[in-house]
Amino acid sequence: MSSPWREEVRAHWPGLLDGLPASLAQYAQAPEFEFDGFFDATVCAWYETGSSGWQCGPVDFTDGDTDGADWLFEVLTGADAAQAFIDYAEEYHERSVDREAVESVLKGAPLDRRTVSALADAVDFDAVAARARTWGWTVVDG
Repeated sequence: MSSPWREEVRAHWPGLLDGLPASLAQYAQAPEFEFDGFFDATVCAWYETGSSGWQCGPVDFTDGDTDGADWLFEVLTGADAAQAFIDYAEEYHERSVDREAVESVLKGAPLDRRTVSALADAVDFDAVAARARTWGWTVVDG
């Protein structure tokens, strides 16, 4: 069986959105994430501030199918997620990436000038900080 998303009457994997926090439920209804009026997702994972890790609904796969999340999100969930991201980013952007800064972001540490500068030295810290605050990220101006 292929993904129910590919069926004539589109549907999500059973359980895909189960447990989605109320604070995020609006995104499953947002036009920006729809394709022909359908929430365009075959995989759904979330990380809430203060949680212990990534979460997802209890998807019910039939006939041994999977959604591919195991390899799609390995960069976030693998044994060394920081190194997986660094390898990807260095290859894609063709420049070195600061491991300490990546680890800081992955563990949800407060965002600071050093971290932002280490990851993208040409960006405006105040603009990044303002956006991060709208997402609920703690920002320190040091």
